[in-house]
Amino acid sequence: GMGGVGKTTLLKKINNDFLTTSSDFDVVIWVVVSKPSNIEKIQEVIWNKLQIPRDIWEFRSSKEEKAVEILRVLKTKKFVLLLDDIWERLDPLEMGVPRPDARNKSKVVFPTPPIP
Repeated sequence: GMGGVGKTTLLKKINNDFLTTSSDFDVVIWVVVSKPSNIEKIQEVIWNKLQIPRDIWEFRSSKEEKAVEILRVLKTKKFVLLLDDIWERLDPLEMGVPRPDARNKSKVVFPTPPIP
């Protein structure tokens, strides 16, 4: 959507509401993507939030191996992933994020990119 209409403000409110009230979700992850998109930086934020042990994480050298590790952990959790400041199409699986479905009841939330 158009810049300045409050997309980030809305995501922050959603994030803060999850942090201050109880919910059925195991983990709420807020990621500012920015431009250019950097899958490794996104994975680092997710890793931090999931508290994957550093020795396991650093043993995974490629973004593909890190995606497998994130996927392994997230598949066991009901999660909300809030992606802010997206400028291009992202594949959640490339980051290691399983697709939300009726079974896992997880959610991925992202506003549409600003219109140039």
